[in-house]
Amino acid sequence: MHEHPLTLTSEDDHLIKGTTFTPDRPQAVLVIAHGMAEHNGRYADFARWLGQHGIAAITFNHRGHGPDCSPKDLGHYSDRDGWHKVTDDLHRVLTHARQQFPGIPVILLGHSMGSFIAQSCLQQHGNAADALILSATNRINKPELLAYRTLIIGLKKVFGKRHQSPILANLSFGRFNKRFVPARTDADWLSRDPDQVDAYLADPLCGFNCTNGLWHDLVQGMLSINPRAWRKDLPVHLFAGTDDPVAEMGKGVTRHFRTIRNAGVKRVTFRLFNGGRHEMLNETNVEEVREYILALCQSHLPKEAPEKQTTAPTA
Repeated sequence: MHEHPLTLTSEDDHLIKGTTFTPDRPQAVLVIAHGMAEHNGRYADFARWLGQHGIAAITFNHRGHGPDCSPKDLGHYSDRDGWHKVTDDLHRVLTHARQQFPGIPVILLGHSMGSFIAQSCLQQHGNAADALILSATNRINKPELLAYRTLIIGLKKVFGKRHQSPILANLSFGRFNKRFVPARTDADWLSRDPDQVDAYLADPLCGFNCTNGLWHDLVQGMLSINPRAWRKDLPVHLFAGTDDPVAEMGKGVTRHFRTIRNAGVKRVTFRLFNGGRHEMLNETNVEEVREYILALCQSHLPKEAPEKQTTAPTA
């Protein structure tokens, strides 16, 4: 296994930083788009594990996230065109993956916020990946999102786009954690594993509040997602925990699965992990989740691949 730093330049000269994990004989490459208020380093152990099974991985940090982000920009995409910029950054990473690993499948895994960036990116650039895996995603609830947008616009007018509103923090992470009262910490909603929760809370690059501008960009981006505009032969795989408040305790992500399937996308699979919370890759059954994702990756290997393939779960 070889690990190399990744640096790409965006259209506005922003530096996209990440890491490439390359096994000796990669059969596919998985690009990972992380969630809100975390960073790519949290996926390094998973990337190394994938490498042991012949799958290369590329992790990177979204704007406003990660160790190279300046304190003034933490939790903020951009003052202008933030959603366009984060989706374009992802497209550049996917294009790099094609160039770096020619002839093998490029698979995109988006977690939580990253799942919406991933959907938006492939809605615009359908051939940028050979398959899409959505972790801890949710339906596009337009009435709720429009109400959030109205609130965010008001907060931006009063406090500015770079203000980190405690109101929005309470309506998101704070609301999610109320599902688990009495809670040991403010982040119990992430995982049943207390060690993983404590590691998250101890990480200075995790758990920060995001700006009014980022929230506005995210809501606008989510409202633009329309599976009817997706490439119909793009394989899409969704998974979540039954106790993930972001996925509406399994109900919202189930509705999104049906929406994608009813939009005419030909191959859509879905799995709920019983009792799992928001971060299934940091859950108590992490080995089961890793094997599931590996099976999905292996299901997209060329049929003539010499390695034994594992059948991906379907719904």
